[in-house]
Amino acid sequence: MEKRQLEDGSYAVGNYKLGKDLGKGTFGQVKVGTHLVTGEKVAIKVLEKQKIADVNDVERVAREIHILKIVRHPAVVQLYEIVETQQELYLIMEYARGGELFEYIVSRKRLREKDACRFLH
Repeated sequence: MEKRQLEDGSYAVGNYKLGKDLGKGTFGQVKVGTHLVTGEKVAIKVLEKQKIADVNDVERVAREIHILKIVRHPAVVQLYEIVETQQELYLIMEYARGGELFEYIVSRKRLREKDACRFLH
């Protein structure tokens, strides 16, 4: 499957339109996406294959995908689908409106026990 340009000039991969950037990581970026049929908002993690060159990096990405496939918890985003092109892997995931829990904790320097219970209950 390949990334394709839509009539409005934006791009799509699979059934998802790629939107604005949400963040950047070691192997690529995270974009907001929209399902072309339902309009559901998702997060799309775009992993650039050329940046996943080292054996340890391959294992790290494979482990992340494996964990996302098996973990079912309200506090962990769901992995809906994986789309692979020649140059990228697209992880189509549940959109977390409030952002990453890690960023929330870092911005406050610590997480009170009461708040942790609320997030992980």
